[in-house]
Amino acid sequence: MEVQMSKRMAVLLAVLCVTAAQGVISTVAAQNRTSNARWVVPRTPDGHPDLQGNWTNQTLTTLERGAGQGPVYTPEQVAQIEQGSVARFVAGEQPSDPSRRAPGAGGSVDIAPYNNVYFEFGHRVAVVNGEARTSLITFPSDGRIPAFTTAGESQIQQARDLKRQFEEFDHPELRPFAERCIVSYGSPGGPPMLPTTGYNSNYTIVQTPDHVLIMTEMVHDARIIRIGDGPRLPPHVRPWFGDSWGRWEGDVLVVETT
Repeated sequence: MEVQMSKRMAVLLAVLCVTAAQGVISTVAAQNRTSNARWVVPRTPDGHPDLQGNWTNQTLTTLERGAGQGPVYTPEQVAQIEQGSVARFVAGEQPSDPSRRAPGAGGSVDIAPYNNVYFEFGHRVAVVNGEARTSLITFPSDGRIPAFTTAGESQIQQARDLKRQFEEFDHPELRPFAERCIVSYGSPGGPPMLPTTGYNSNYTIVQTPDHVLIMTEMVHDARIIRIGDGPRLPPHVRPWFGDSWGRWEGDVLVVETT
């Protein structure tokens, strides 16, 4: 079934990609400021910011803003959130009691599949343009994902109607992409490139004058962004991560994906 991305959704995804990247870079810059070191933007031979290296986008900032929240945290709120994260991490580091008694009939033991060695929930609030944001979404101004357009809702309903014709395990194409190891669950590979819920939120970036490649730790998805104004892909060629093109606006790499 052919699904065309609406212009509104394309703009939203582009904004989210830039926002997430700004959150990562700004958080690193904020850490350097607290150490009283003057951070200088590294540059490639052609003069653009050098984005290469290993990064993470794990953050304590949620994708959407909570009800009743303003767009920016106060310093006191940031301290409370970040200190709470450290406290939870320390508590999770404590060893289990080997002498604990077995639960009674019908009881349960709180056993997690992973421990703190694997989890990465983030320890800092994302900072965008010097502000501690209450959501990764900065546009629209309410920090919330916009409602689907009528066309978008129609496409979702068509997909649901198609799926109802089959039982859940009738065909491999009915199973989620992550279950089939095609792309990861969530959206770490993008667009938008969002933090995962707990682990594998690391990225390796390789950059040339005409391409930027972002490899995600989760499922090792690779997203290739072409730089410039070259020809777009034809409509029948539809990569899993879309057709991404970037352009430099000063020191900001703006990426649009359709």
